[in-house]
Amino acid sequence: MRQPAKAGPPAGHPSLRSLLLPGAVLAALCGAFYWGDPATSRLFWPCPFHWLTGLHCPGCGAQRALHALLHGRVLEAVSANAFAVLVVFPLAGAWFGVYALKAAGWRRDMPMRLDLKWVIVIASVAALFGVLRNLPVYPFNWLAP
Repeated sequence: MRQPAKAGPPAGHPSLRSLLLPGAVLAALCGAFYWGDPATSRLFWPCPFHWLTGLHCPGCGAQRALHALLHGRVLEAVSANAFAVLVVFPLAGAWFGVYALKAAGWRRDMPMRLDLKWVIVIASVAALFGVLRNLPVYPFNWLAP
């Protein structure tokens, strides 16, 4: 005799249980960045690229930007790392949101992967941002953290 099918998310969809660990890690990280200031706390790591070269990588200032965003200081966050605030954080939030909706049983088809062309575009914009923020001339010097 056949067993009835178990109720749960459709095939290819994550389960709610699979959100527990990523959600707990995300909550812990947000708590650490909310209560700890990356500019003054020894809890946060310095940028190894900046430490070795003295130049700012595309990620320099992202920790301070996240701290400022969690406190509602958007302009301060953008001045710390505009690329992280305008590109990386929204993409990461959208990806986690889609993952959570699928885990909750959302049945609409939503893509969760990036095509190679978008990865190349984002990496190219990150590289350009990394170069421009190290130029000491007027329109670009505000990009440095």
